[in-house]
Amino acid sequence: MDRYRLSNEGFEKFKRTKIRMYAEDQTMDGYDILNCLYEHGSSTIEEIEKYTGLRYDQVVHMMESFFPWGYIERLDVG
Repeated sequence: MDRYRLSNEGFEKFKRTKIRMYAEDQTMDGYDILNCLYEHGSSTIEEIEKYTGLRYDQVVHMMESFFPWGYIERLDVG
């Protein structure tokens, strides 16, 4: 089962985003997914589904949008 985590760059970017969004009381698409990875270190898609309440296809779609920006990375498990 694949696990995903925030990349080092993604961790720093999200930490700054989280602080800014909290101060401005705003939300962003995919925030819950990134926050799950931020809080838990690494997670499977199924774990992210449970944490966020999103459907599998929604999680996959959002995660695919984060890969090109370098926010998340797939861990080699097994």
